[in-house]
Amino acid sequence: MSDRRVPVLIVGAGVGGLATSALLAKHRIPSLLVEKRREVFIYPKARNLSFRTLEVLRGLGVGDEVRAVAAGVSSMVVKPTLNSTDQRQALDVDALFSGMAELSPEPAAQYCPQSKLEPILLAHARKLGSEVRYGTELLSFEQHDSGVTAVLRYDSNDLETVRADFLVAADGVHGPVRQMLGLTTSGYGPLPIYVVFVYFRAPWRTFVPDLGDGDAVQVENPSVQGIFVSVSDDRGMFITTYYPDKGETVTQFTPQRCSEMIRTAVGEDIDIEILQVAPWQPCEQVADQFRCGRVFLVGDSAHTMPPFKGGGANTAIQSAHNLAWKMAAVIDGAAEPALLDTFHTERHPVGSFSARQSLTGPTLKMLGLDREGPGLPADEEAPMFNLLIGYRYRSTAVVAADEPITADPNALLLVDGLRGQPGTRLPHAWLRRDDHRVSTLDLVGHGFTVLTGDAGAKWCASAAVAADTLGVPVSAHSIGVDGDVADVDGQWAATTGLTPEAALLIRPDDVVGWRVDTLPKDPDRQLCQALSAILART
Repeated sequence: MSDRRVPVLIVGAGVGGLATSALLAKHRIPSLLVEKRREVFIYPKARNLSFRTLEVLRGLGVGDEVRAVAAGVSSMVVKPTLNSTDQRQALDVDALFSGMAELSPEPAAQYCPQSKLEPILLAHARKLGSEVRYGTELLSFEQHDSGVTAVLRYDSNDLETVRADFLVAADGVHGPVRQMLGLTTSGYGPLPIYVVFVYFRAPWRTFVPDLGDGDAVQVENPSVQGIFVSVSDDRGMFITTYYPDKGETVTQFTPQRCSEMIRTAVGEDIDIEILQVAPWQPCEQVADQFRCGRVFLVGDSAHTMPPFKGGGANTAIQSAHNLAWKMAAVIDGAAEPALLDTFHTERHPVGSFSARQSLTGPTLKMLGLDREGPGLPADEEAPMFNLLIGYRYRSTAVVAADEPITADPNALLLVDGLRGQPGTRLPHAWLRRDDHRVSTLDLVGHGFTVLTGDAGAKWCASAAVAADTLGVPVSAHSIGVDGDVADVDGQWAATTGLTPEAALLIRPDDVVGWRVDTLPKDPDRQLCQALSAILART
């Protein structure tokens, strides 16, 4: 049995695991990612990415590749049969994201399914030096004071011992790591909604020649109800439901029955090859702890949610974004290990909130399934803004003098807007730098960033002092009329309410870590204290 050491071992190469690998590599931390599957996922699930996820991918350097996948968000029409000329729009996507266009440099949402995103993240992670191995299974692991020791088995049945500082479990809702740790979960669990995915090959696209990549067709007639989704070329996916309380089972979906069902949905007798039939149940389940010693849960391993608001993959990638810079800072010695406690503190409320909010959604009613699950009381359903970005972290990695007192300190703190409050995502504003239009988010590098105004020269100098004193990268920009970045239309000042001498300290994950509205007598000391607090060095 061979033996090797890596800083981080990642188990599971879905979008959460691949994003973690690529984001760690961005921070120059090598990792080994292992996946039991032999290849990337080939079917188009987790179809649309939110603007916050697109921002993370933009910062990672793969934004252009993601945008090249499609021109916008996927849409769906409703028809009695596929060959019918009668159709209506199933869902007003623009209404879902109304008022969000000004919040981000990215579109409110974009189609980029897991089958397209995984290869993009895989290639980028490998380009940055990460190692990704498919056909590799985690057999066991144990934790000790200095790290994690794991045993891997390859397709060849060869075994390897891997020693790592940390292990990231991105192995899905049924993955072994959380079970091996004995971590408990909360939530509704499997919903009483029973879905079948029928993957097939047929000339079905000839009946919908204008169907764009990512678009879907919902068929509704007395004989069959379901949704057609394109996979690639003549391969398609037909999604339908069954009802166990009526005596229906997934075993009844034989190739013959599936072919007949699809022909009825198409409206014509065509040749069909059934490739695979896969049952599925949506689930709301959140691990009670996202950290156990040196093991961290990301993606469905941490939080599994129904797809009715498209939160699963988006939440996974954003959690990876939160974890990667913290793990890199600890491995590099820039932060104390206590910084890693804030991963659970910050992301568990987000995961729990997103999972519960996903118990309902416009697609659930559209599919006629709104009476099948537990639903969500109308007064508990939050606006999409809060689900996507309208919340505030509360942890020791955020220095906030104005932190509000709430009845439940572990609940997610929602906000009605982004104005540069500590713990919120840095507000987006379009600026001008060297004759180029840039977003405030484009000013954030792989380290910390100080953003100040025209009268903030001392803050820029303090950033250099802090970087030298603490040994961490700290860049600085002055935004205003005379700054190195121009606030051309005053959008930045109006949004944040910052005076020319005020400053924001931005963490590597685009989150405001500290805000100061007046210039103190000793900005060098104040900035160093804020950075030290965030990095758990005090």
